[in-house]
Amino acid sequence: MLPDLGRYEERYRLTGSAAALVLASALLVAGLGFVWHAVIVIVIGVVLGLVPAMAGAGVFAAAGRRIAFRADQAGITLGAVPGGYGSAVFTPWEDVEQIILYPGHPRGLGRYAQVRCIGIKRREGAAALSQGNEQASGCPVPGVAVGATRKITGWRLDRERLAVVTALAAPGVAIVDASAGLIPGGDGPGGPASTRGLGPAD
Repeated sequence: MLPDLGRYEERYRLTGSAAALVLASALLVAGLGFVWHAVIVIVIGVVLGLVPAMAGAGVFAAAGRRIAFRADQAGITLGAVPGGYGSAVFTPWEDVEQIILYPGHPRGLGRYAQVRCIGIKRREGAAALSQGNEQASGCPVPGVAVGATRKITGWRLDRERLAVVTALAAPGVAIVDASAGLIPGGDGPGGPASTRGLGPAD
């Protein structure tokens, strides 16, 4: 069946990187239990290691098939963050100025670790979010609130389908790839940023 061109939705699922993280955590816990021959080690390991890893990897969200991202004729919905706080954030198209794709650097994973992120730059005068109205620290584009950003982990973004829905629902809204230091309106390498690399992305 052909996809609905006016609606694009992604749900959390167990991606390859998430599965690898959970498997590595499980093997570590099992290995400690085998070496020390202590059931209590396995129990503590599951509580302190495996469960948080599963939550962070979006395993529980994947099991529940929770919505990660949706774009339709009404606007854009960013799903609730697995293992985090807060709820889903909906932004109507009339409040959307740009959709920003950019690389983020998760804490605790080293300075060179990157994860793809998506952010909604909301128009001046748009109603404040219930929380997270401060500038997103990892986003190179000013005016993007942290509450209107999400890491693309535990789900995949099909940029081509997003572009189709955006063109139909809000043709004046640009999808900007701010990777490699290219910032909209900036003078970084290669000049101002533009939409690049359409297709699925982690």
